[in-house]
Amino acid sequence: MSTTTAPSGARKSVRFSPAALAAAIAMCASTSAFAASTGGFSTTDGGNVSGSKSFSASTHTQIQQIIEDAKDGDYPVVITYTGNEDSLINQIVRDHTVDSSGNCPRAHWNDTYRKVEIKEMTKGVTIQGANGSSANFGIVVNKSSNVIIRNMKIGALGGANNDADMIRVDSGVNVWIDHNELFAVNNECKGSPDGDLTFESAIDIKKASQNITVSYNVIRDSKKVGLDGSSSSDIAGGRKITFHHNIYRNVGARLPLQRGGWTHMYNNLYDGITSSGINVRQNGYALIESNWFQNAVNPVTCRFDSSNCGKWDLRNNNIRNPGDFATYNITWTSGGTIDATNWTTTAPFPISIPYSYAPVTPQCVKDRLASYAGVGKNGTQLTASACGGAASSTPASSAPKSSSSAANSSAASGSVSLGGSAGNGSVALNWTVNANINALEIYQDTDSNPSGRVRIASLPTNTTNYTATGLSNGTTYYFWVKYRTTDNVWSNSNVFSAKPSSGTVSSSSSSSAASSTPSGAPVLSGTGDYPSGFSKCADLGGTCTVSSGDGWVAFGRKGKWVTKKVNVGSSIACTVAAFGSDPQGNPNKCSYKK
Repeated sequence: MSTTTAPSGARKSVRFSPAALAAAIAMCASTSAFAASTGGFSTTDGGNVSGSKSFSASTHTQIQQIIEDAKDGDYPVVITYTGNEDSLINQIVRDHTVDSSGNCPRAHWNDTYRKVEIKEMTKGVTIQGANGSSANFGIVVNKSSNVIIRNMKIGALGGANNDADMIRVDSGVNVWIDHNELFAVNNECKGSPDGDLTFESAIDIKKASQNITVSYNVIRDSKKVGLDGSSSSDIAGGRKITFHHNIYRNVGARLPLQRGGWTHMYNNLYDGITSSGINVRQNGYALIESNWFQNAVNPVTCRFDSSNCGKWDLRNNNIRNPGDFATYNITWTSGGTIDATNWTTTAPFPISIPYSYAPVTPQCVKDRLASYAGVGKNGTQLTASACGGAASSTPASSAPKSSSSAANSSAASGSVSLGGSAGNGSVALNWTVNANINALEIYQDTDSNPSGRVRIASLPTNTTNYTATGLSNGTTYYFWVKYRTTDNVWSNSNVFSAKPSSGTVSSSSSSSAASSTPSGAPVLSGTGDYPSGFSKCADLGGTCTVSSGDGWVAFGRKGKWVTKKVNVGSSIACTVAAFGSDPQGNPNKCSYKK
């Protein structure tokens, strides 16, 4: 066994295994290398600076002692937490499992608030969890600056009556909350005080806090995610906070509840909001950019603020207009002073973004973010290379040009030339791109007027071909590629027309030479979950193994499919990445002929 002793004045030494020590050292090294850029308003390196001291601790009391000694000694610290409190966390979760009558075996809202407090520290503090660690205590940043909280798994923290937040920032400056997992239970036990205090917040940011970045966290199963300001008067100085690359699943509300100030939310995944989402109040401003929303109630709103609602700037999210609400299961309830039911910007974001950032597409957020967010990822970040396309590198600047959802001609900043060929019940499209783009969509209609056309696919930006299937032979179809350039302007390719036929007939085009339809591709028909003659082999995200038939697999649902030849005895992932396009079956499924 190796022994690491806490700094001078500590009450006792900390002992842990060589494996735990190795994990702590590795985590410390990765944090030190990663702390150069937060991708947000915070610019801190925490305790990862010259003259810092590194320690390990297995309990919250040991962490507190290290911080107190560092404060006395006036040096920055990096603390690696190696404890595991899974058994306590799991017991509290079981105690809050509501029965059919709304009762819980044992509620924990009066538990003592177990916490670590970083108080009046300015030299820098990093608290990071070793991989495999877990905590049932909170972390409070109180009038301190240059703080990093990373790789901490904090679950089911009791003591809601005692304001037991998992992470709280009170008058903190330059604080980075990164790659953590925070969770509770998103329900209410009968008899909980005020009907609203089973668990407290995941992340509250209050008082004179400034320059905060919340990134790559998984926040799940929590009724109250977080405040940006604790009351209508708590808007001191106007907080600047960035929320990026976070995953929110099965959460109630406050994502955040913003009072005043400026927030920038980009590349977040909001999946399962049960009450309300981004709640912008007290004349605050929110830039909501390149996020993915699904299964959400009141995702963008101003609730319970009668006169001073905030403003939001909606840019390039997966939802484009109210017509997308049903597709992504977005619903609205009464109670909002202003709701984003028309999904339009209410005011441009009024301040310059002082940092450079490179948002990926919302589709990539949906498909890939889970591989990067949360604990145990050792600081990895989602970049365009993981998405198979280019990101939009956005420099520090004022608000970019507004985008247009109308059908525009090709912009001066670049162009896309569309061509293709007709097949049997299908049209194979191909295009060339002469522009820097960060989003790409395919539209279809039965006339050349773009008004009323239908989006049939959202694709990775490096895609240059797509096959529209399930078409009627003898009918002329019209297609457009709609794309967004990196100056945030939406434009359209030329219109391309083609008439599917029972024979393979090349169609005329106003663009480049056509490519042929894949040889032997089946004609797909029907309006059910699977094409006529096909049977299910996998749900979205699963694996389809082809054991019979002609080897073709259909991906999609209800008349919207793309196909890929897999061959009998082979398998394919039932994902957008594997098929190269998204037919918007919502949810897509895989099937083949058995």
